[in-house]
Amino acid sequence: MGWVALGGSILLFALHPWLLDRAEYALLDARFRLRGPVPVTSPVVVVAIDAASIDEFGRWPWRRSLLADLVDRMAEAGVLAIGLDLVFSENETPPAASALRLARGVLAGQSASSPKFAGEIASLDRALAQVDTDGQLAGSLASSGRAALGYFFRTSPDEADTPEELAARLPGIRRSQVSVAKVPSEGAAPVLTCTGLETNVPVIQQAGRRSGFLSAVADPDGVIRRAALIARCEDSYYISLALAVYEIVRDQRTVLLGDAHRLREVRVGDQNFPTDEGGKILINFRGPPETFPRISAGDILAGRLAPERLAGAIALVGPTEVGLGDRQSAPFPGVFPGVEVHANVLDNLLMGDVIHREDKWIVTELGLIVLAGLLLIFFIPRTTGILMSFVFAGLLAACLVALAGLAFALFGVWLNLIYPLTTVFVVYLAVEATRSLAVEARGRRIRNMFATYVPPSVVKQLTEGDTELRLGGETRTLTMLFSDVRNFTALSERLGAEDTIRLMNRYLAAMTRVIFDTEGTLDKYIGDAVMAFWGAPLPLKDHAERSCRAAVAMQREVGGFADRHRDLPGSEDLRIGIGLHTAAVVVGNLGSDLRFDYTLIGDGVNLCSRLEGLTKVYGTGILASDDLVGRLPASFLTREIDEIRVQGRRGAVVIYEVLGERAAGAEEAAWLEAYAAGLAHYRAGRWEEARTALSRAVAGRGEDPPSSALLARMLDLGGVPPDPWSGVWSFDTK
Repeated sequence: MGWVALGGSILLFALHPWLLDRAEYALLDARFRLRGPVPVTSPVVVVAIDAASIDEFGRWPWRRSLLADLVDRMAEAGVLAIGLDLVFSENETPPAASALRLARGVLAGQSASSPKFAGEIASLDRALAQVDTDGQLAGSLASSGRAALGYFFRTSPDEADTPEELAARLPGIRRSQVSVAKVPSEGAAPVLTCTGLETNVPVIQQAGRRSGFLSAVADPDGVIRRAALIARCEDSYYISLALAVYEIVRDQRTVLLGDAHRLREVRVGDQNFPTDEGGKILINFRGPPETFPRISAGDILAGRLAPERLAGAIALVGPTEVGLGDRQSAPFPGVFPGVEVHANVLDNLLMGDVIHREDKWIVTELGLIVLAGLLLIFFIPRTTGILMSFVFAGLLAACLVALAGLAFALFGVWLNLIYPLTTVFVVYLAVEATRSLAVEARGRRIRNMFATYVPPSVVKQLTEGDTELRLGGETRTLTMLFSDVRNFTALSERLGAEDTIRLMNRYLAAMTRVIFDTEGTLDKYIGDAVMAFWGAPLPLKDHAERSCRAAVAMQREVGGFADRHRDLPGSEDLRIGIGLHTAAVVVGNLGSDLRFDYTLIGDGVNLCSRLEGLTKVYGTGILASDDLVGRLPASFLTREIDEIRVQGRRGAVVIYEVLGERAAGAEEAAWLEAYAAGLAHYRAGRWEEARTALSRAVAGRGEDPPSSALLARMLDLGGVPPDPWSGVWSFDTK
């Protein structure tokens, strides 16, 4: 079993089911948290559009002239590069600009006939330049010579642009395009692929030195652990914002190499980034939110920040206020603003220490799985007890956790931990369970042998409780069932001994499953008959309902028996009758000191057996006493059949046919009402009216054996009720 479990662990490693991969993501997040924050040594800072800035300079979005002032001040302070985690997708047109353009248009029309308006037009042009906030921001970005702008790739088919729209927008992001890309335009590499584009207005987009996409890549659990450095749109490749800022800092362009199946190299200068086959890196998060230095944009605009704080810094500008959106989940606790995720990615590129997850580590992980399984298979059978084997498995798991933790903390290597730990768990359980099962084999055999004499529930009660196995019983109200195969003698004579045994074995197995499924107790097989009861040894409040449900299921099982067992001769002729009764009886261990059974005795047992026999007289599948029917919920469909007195019993009993757990249909209700009317006339001695109603029931159903039985009885009695007549029919034979 240990070898089987080890093989299963290797198969799981090959298949990588999502449930285990998600667990591994959780273990990776735990490694980040156990490692804790690490100092930020790169010059990356976050220029935060925070709550204080919004309180001081007005609600977001700000006027672009204000953002232009922010860019100018950062450039004057000597930042190395500026990355904007912002998208200006629409023109900003102040109301004054519209009025000025209208006035200029009027004057321009007049200047053709009179040059005296040229001065006024020049004044209007200067005024327009002052209120053209898009132009002001574009001018500040262009004059800085160090700004990278952001834009969004849409990746969902639901958000796709038309080919014409996409072709019209792509030229605007040419400064984001990879300069050298030796990759087939068509391939199966899992690269982030665009379906649409949301970029800046042209005047702003062209003012940046570089631009890069802002689109995030979340794992299926919604957590950001990876960042796409490269994306594909149409036949070209484009860089992310973090990589665009890195290009400005290094003053070099990205080179991309790959084939139809994967991107093999993403390089800037002599720096080659360890990406996966789709151009994504595993982000080495430095810590929780606010790990990177944050500088309030309001402090820069108000002149409160000393310029040397920004000198030589790489500034990423973006919103951090909660209400401005762009919030991401990451391995560390807390919600990250998107700009801080970009800061972590840029810092990883600058420091060259992204998390490594390379193909060669797969061999190491597979080796750990095999080694852990072999150690357990070899050691556990040689331990003296379950405690020692548990301690060994625990120590082995702890060693694996320590190894993976050290590899992550010291070398930035992500070793898959969940599959070796799963191997420890399943192999340990398999080997230990096999050993435990061998120890318990003798006791299990004894219990199995004992269970052939008494119901499994009794065995469980005796083995798990304090019940002493002794003779005796108790009086309890419960529900009994007797069933019998119709015409069994003729059927067995026709089939022969061998086929009869085969038929009965499968039939009795099917009936027993139905009884056990409703929590009944199988008392015994009496040849082809079955005796069962509900409400003992474990009390059941709804024992009458369960017994009826079992009887209906048994009839249904017999009805489809031939279709399921076409190989059995005689299966097509199998029919059964079932008797049900609820009564107080003595139940318990009855017999002698040499042999006893868990069974029941009492007058109710005899009556239930008689009811089963009367199913042949009335031609019904299930007959139940009024003691049982009175306990059934309204969901069961029953009809009163007769009031009878059986041999050896003084009291009369009203008997019912159980038709199923359902409501009566329209046609069915008609003949049921006809039978009820006929039965009422029969008991009252109005036999002529009874014959009319019962004949109507037979005609409505086509064949109604209970109606035919009453009609035949009245005919045998000469068509008139005997004197005296009570309506109760007595059976003189069993």
